[in-house]
Amino acid sequence: MRVKVHLRSYSTKKDKRRWLLIVREQGRPEQYIQLGPISKDEAEKRRVITLNDLLTGTYKRGPSVRLFFGEFCDRVLSEYVAGTRAPRTLVVYRECLVQARKHFTGWHLDQIRRQDLEKFLSELPIAGRTKNIRLSVLRVVLRKAVEWGYLDESPAEKIARWREESVGSRAMTPTELGRVLDTATSWESSVIKVMAFSGMRPGELSQLKFEDIRWDDGIVKVVSDHQRKTKNRKSRIIPLSPELEQLLRFLWDHWPNMQHGNGKEATPAFLPRTQEQRQYVFCHRDGRQVRLFRKCVASACRKAGVVGVTPHGLRKTFCSLLARGGVHPKVAQKLMGHSDVRMTMDIYTEIGDDQLRDAVNGLPAIRDLQKPRLRVVNTAVE
Repeated sequence: MRVKVHLRSYSTKKDKRRWLLIVREQGRPEQYIQLGPISKDEAEKRRVITLNDLLTGTYKRGPSVRLFFGEFCDRVLSEYVAGTRAPRTLVVYRECLVQARKHFTGWHLDQIRRQDLEKFLSELPIAGRTKNIRLSVLRVVLRKAVEWGYLDESPAEKIARWREESVGSRAMTPTELGRVLDTATSWESSVIKVMAFSGMRPGELSQLKFEDIRWDDGIVKVVSDHQRKTKNRKSRIIPLSPELEQLLRFLWDHWPNMQHGNGKEATPAFLPRTQEQRQYVFCHRDGRQVRLFRKCVASACRKAGVVGVTPHGLRKTFCSLLARGGVHPKVAQKLMGHSDVRMTMDIYTEIGDDQLRDAVNGLPAIRDLQKPRLRVVNTAVE
């Protein structure tokens, strides 16, 4: 069978040079593949790959409607992820797809093969754990391409996961938590205190409003509705400890200054809250909700010399503190919002060295376990 693959360039109204791939097979109509605004070398590379697939018999003509990878990513994010995942998860998905969209610019969905994805991920200068997160997001996108009829099969399904050296975030010990709070700025300490003594997820903290706090009942409601969604799509109630209630009442009138600790002595730690700052507990100066807390937690931990703790680690810290206080696992499960108590026990309740030492020191003394021996006293009179 005679086959030919040609390249043709053209310019758009914005004077951007684009490339068109023309596939000609004997006895079949010509197929036109838009490659988009890529370089000439990249366009030639795609031509060679397509020609090789034709000659080896592995080339597959795509569906009548062909979407670019980036175009389909937008559809998945807007039509699927935005309606089924929490807002924070949507942000994570977008961040994970940035480099993939850049790498596969001008590629149609049916042009991406398993080896293309493996090469792309293997060349990323990131840890194995992060690569696996990117791979998971790509699998979600490409599975939707199969479900929606744009692909026959997903090229990401059989890709092996990378070896992970990191075990994820950990909980802080009470000593570490105190050291972090001693060196943290007003903004950092406010975030860390609320997370470590409420167990809220970062996304839940981002969506926390003052109207969710019931001062008379001494509780805060983590809301999940059509606008604000939690991870498990369930609302829950968290009782306020006296210290946490005092902090939240203080934050009602005082906005923790994000600029505090930037090296300027005249920068106040707190400012009076304005009217637009009274909706979200943690907001920007103009009242917009803060969506990410990773940088402020990392900064506070770095100054205190604490390693391996992220915002999610503060949630683990909350559960670990509950365990230290002798709280029943089922109660901790309810406060954490877990669907399975095994997750509470196996993942979040971490045992510190001081707890191991206290457990060993609580063992009974050996002499207390032994039966007292009777001494034979010679009372014979000489």
